[in-house]
Amino acid sequence: MSEDGKGLASQIRRFGSPQPPRLKAAVRSDRFRFEENPFESLVVDITDRCDMRCGFCYNPKPPGPDMRLDFFADFCSRLPFPVYLKLSGGEPTLHSDLPEMISTASRFGHTVYVASNGLRYSDPAFLDRLRKVRAEGAAFSLGISIDGGTENRRAYEVINGCDCLDRKIGALENLLASGLGRLCLTAIIVRGLNEDVVPQLVALALQNPKAVRYLHLRNAALVGRWRDTMPYSMKELKEIVGALFTREGFARRCIGEVHCPPREGRECCYRFRPTGRLQVSLIEFASLRARACPRRGRLKNGETTIRPFFESMF
Repeated sequence: MSEDGKGLASQIRRFGSPQPPRLKAAVRSDRFRFEENPFESLVVDITDRCDMRCGFCYNPKPPGPDMRLDFFADFCSRLPFPVYLKLSGGEPTLHSDLPEMISTASRFGHTVYVASNGLRYSDPAFLDRLRKVRAEGAAFSLGISIDGGTENRRAYEVINGCDCLDRKIGALENLLASGLGRLCLTAIIVRGLNEDVVPQLVALALQNPKAVRYLHLRNAALVGRWRDTMPYSMKELKEIVGALFTREGFARRCIGEVHCPPREGRECCYRFRPTGRLQVSLIEFASLRARACPRRGRLKNGETTIRPFFESMF
């Protein structure tokens, strides 16, 4: 890896801050019964509640009832093949039955990822419940968003709506010490705001190889409340992140996550493995290219059919 952040400033100057375009693609209207699910990866919104107000949120609606555990179990049992389940919301750790949902999904052969802002990882009792689920044999990984890295308070204020740096780092430290492992560090990279977190998160991942197995970096996208800044394209993300690795370390390689083969002019995700234990994912989120992805679906809280993931964002 090159010196931390070397080349990032020049990349930022080069890309500048153009205005976002208008999206013109037609909205798809596909709906699938659980038994007909065609998607290998499913986002499941198990709650609408959240304890933050992030600027990138694509689901900013008043909270309704949480998804019932019996409904979730029925959903898991009816899927025609094992899938990668991304439990989301809202903030999924606020759901009182989250550990039981993880166990249920694992019992039906599904792989579980919890997409969290991470604040509840500061609760020892909650971590104890997750450790119990792990001890019982459930397979899952835990995400924590670190949009301001270890230093950028301004990024937390802009992206997450408050200066939560100390709370985030405290939650991450608790999570690293919990022994749960299979952690994923995530960040939304906003043009001209937080490119400095890229080398910080890479360093955190490499310093904690037994615990941190995944690093997900994506652009801000033109969804939710975030509409005034041109998002990075996949090409730009690759140039920023690739500057931190050798050519060999940055070579495309993906194990254990849903991944679309590259297509000329239509690439919306890129995964590589700089070490034997770490997988890094770059994601062009909610772009027109991403909308063509045939592998990602979504079950919204309160609905009884599955839809393409990005459809509801437009």
